[in-house]
Amino acid sequence: MSDDGAESPTTVCPFCAVGCRLTHDGVRVRGREGPANPNGRLCRKGVRAFDAVDDERLTEPLVRRDGRLVPASWETALDRVVDGFEDVMDDQGADALAFLGAPHCTNEENYLLQKLARTLGTNNVDNRARLCHAETARTLADRLGYPASTNALADLRETDVLVVAGANPAARHPVAFDSAVRPAVTDGATLVHVDPHENETTRLADRHVAPRPGTDALVATVLCSLVVGNGDVDRAFVRERTTGFERFRASLRDPDVDAVAATAGVDPGTLRSVAATVGDADRVAVLTGTGVDETATADALLGLLLLTGNLGRPGTGVHVLRGLSNEQGATDAGCVPDRLPGHRPVDDDAARERLRAEWGVAPPATPGDTEHDLVSAFGDEVRAALVVGENPAVAKRDADRVARRLDALDLLVVTELSRSETTAHADVVLPAAAGVEKAGTTTNLDRQVQRLRPVADPPGEARPDFAVLRDLGRRLVGDAFDHATPRAAFAELTRVAPTYADLSYDALGERSRRWPARGDDADDPGDGILYAESFATDDGRAPFVPLDPEGTVDDGERDGLRLVVGDRAGGFVADGDASDCRLTVHPDDAAVRSLDDGDAVAVVNDAATVETTARVSTAVRPGVVYLHADAADPLVRGGETTVAVRPAEAPPCRGSVHGDPDGGRP
Repeated sequence: MSDDGAESPTTVCPFCAVGCRLTHDGVRVRGREGPANPNGRLCRKGVRAFDAVDDERLTEPLVRRDGRLVPASWETALDRVVDGFEDVMDDQGADALAFLGAPHCTNEENYLLQKLARTLGTNNVDNRARLCHAETARTLADRLGYPASTNALADLRETDVLVVAGANPAARHPVAFDSAVRPAVTDGATLVHVDPHENETTRLADRHVAPRPGTDALVATVLCSLVVGNGDVDRAFVRERTTGFERFRASLRDPDVDAVAATAGVDPGTLRSVAATVGDADRVAVLTGTGVDETATADALLGLLLLTGNLGRPGTGVHVLRGLSNEQGATDAGCVPDRLPGHRPVDDDAARERLRAEWGVAPPATPGDTEHDLVSAFGDEVRAALVVGENPAVAKRDADRVARRLDALDLLVVTELSRSETTAHADVVLPAAAGVEKAGTTTNLDRQVQRLRPVADPPGEARPDFAVLRDLGRRLVGDAFDHATPRAAFAELTRVAPTYADLSYDALGERSRRWPARGDDADDPGDGILYAESFATDDGRAPFVPLDPEGTVDDGERDGLRLVVGDRAGGFVADGDASDCRLTVHPDDAAVRSLDDGDAVAVVNDAATVETTARVSTAVRPGVVYLHADAADPLVRGGETTVAVRPAEAPPCRGSVHGDPDGGRP
C-alpha cells in the first residue's frame, strides 16, 4: 500500500537515471506510462527491479561485540551510534565525523544526511553522485549556473543535430534512446557519434568520429575553430549573452585540420563536414557520457554551443547522461562537501541564512573533504563514519589499504540491504529498505522530480534510510529533525533550495515536474528549460574559456595498449542481467599477440590483472582495447590507462560479468 492509500501504487525504477515508472502486480514487474518511458516500456534491467528484494537481506540491526556482529534491538543499535558520535565530537570535534551517502537514496534521505552532518557542525558529507561526470558537471556549474542537464530529453524531437560524445545511450539508456534520440533521427535529425569505440549508438549515427584516446579536446576545439572560420557564429547571442569571446577566438588560432586529424587519428573531411553541419543547423544538442569527463573537452563542447547560440531553447543544450538512479537529486539536495541544497556554495551568506532560519543553526562556511580524502583519513583525522547505501570497501583504490582504514575507525555505522564488504568492518549495521520499498522523491537525468510509493514491504525490521536518519537526527540534534514523513522533509527542501521552490510533494503525486518549475502547466514546452533568458551566473552571462587542447594530448611513447573503459548505467547489475566483459582488440593488435576471437586473455597493468575473453573486431582502432567498466574497474583504480594484453590459460567467462564493482544499492 502506498503512503497516500493508492490501491495500485507505482514507483520509479531503482537502477539507472532515466527514471522509468513501474509497478508490481504480485507476479512480475510492469512498466507504467511516465515522463521517461511514455509508452510504459522497460529495459531488461527494469523488468528485474525486484530482484534485490529477493536477495538475502538484513532483517535486524547488528552490533559488534567481542569482534562479532550480533543481533540487537533498534534502540540498542541507535544508542551505540549516538554514544559513539558524541564521544568523537567531544574529543575531536565535528570534523572528525564523515557522512557518505548514495545516489540510490531518495532526495529526502540525501537531504537529511547532509542536514545531519551540517547541523552537527561539519561539511564532511559526500556522495558517489559527485564523482560521476565530475568535470562536465563542474564546467556546467561554473559557466552556466547548475551541474545539470539544460533541457528535457523529450524536446530532442525538435533538434536538427545531436552530438553524442563519450556515451553509448543505445545500450546504457535504451528507453531514453528509443523514446527521444531514435525518433529525432527518424524525423531527420543528424546524429554525430564521437567515441573511440564503435558500439550500438554508432549504428544509428550519420557520422562517427573515433578520436584516439586523449584527443577528444583537440577534436572539439578544431570544430569550434572551423565554425568560427566558416562564419557560422551566432553574433547576436554571443554579444548579448556571453563574455570573453575575443580571448576565446584568439586561443583557437587557424587550425591545420589535416595535422589535427592525423594527431587524433580521424578523417579531416569528417571534421569539416561535422563543423559545417553544426554551423548550418538551427538547433544543436550535445549528449555527454562518462567518456567525456575532462575539463578541456567539456569547455570545448560548451564553447561550440555558445558559438552557435544553442542554449536556452527546446532542442538545444547539454544533456548529461547520468548513470545512477538519483544521481542528480543527491547533488540537488546538497549531499556534497562544497555545495548546499540548491547548488549554492557553502560560503554563500544568503543560502546559509536560509538554512539557519530553517534549522536553527547555520552550516559551516568551509568546504568539507571529498569521499576519497575522508576514507584516506579514516583512523587519523576522521574517527567515526556513517555510510548510507555505499560500499567504500570496494572503491576504486587498493582494497587492502581501504580495509585497514575502515578497521582504524572508532565507529563505523553502515545502513545496507545485505551483508557487504563494508559491513564486514562495521561496528553497527542497520537493515535498510530497498528502493521499491520506499516513499519519497527522486530526480532523473533531465531534472524530472518524481514520487516514489512503496510497492513492497521491507523484510523483518528493515527500515527506510529516511526513518533511520530522522531518528538519529532527533537524538543527536533535536527538534530540527521532527519530520514525520518524507512529505515534510520535501516541503523543507523546497523552502531552502530555490531550484525546488515551486514544487509540491502532493502535486508530484499526480504528475512529475522538472526543476525549476514554471507556473502550473507541466505541459508548457518551456517548463524546466534552463537559461531561456539568462544564465545563473553573477552577471547573467556565460563566459567563454580560452582553449589549449594541445596541452591535453599525450604524445608519449607507450609500450602497451590504451584502455578505453565502457560506462555503466545504474551502477548495479540485476540478477540474471550481465554486461559484456570481453576485451575488444583490433585485428592488427591481435595478430601481433597471436590472439584469435574467443581466446582467453590476461589484461595487465600495475594495478591489477583481469582475465577475460578476446573479441577481435575493428570496432576499436589499432593501439586501443575496450573493456566494460564492470570488468575494467580493478585496472583503472590507480588512474593508469595503458595495459598489456597476453594469452591466458582459460577464460573466466564467455562474455559476461555479474555483480556491482562499485557497491551500489538498488
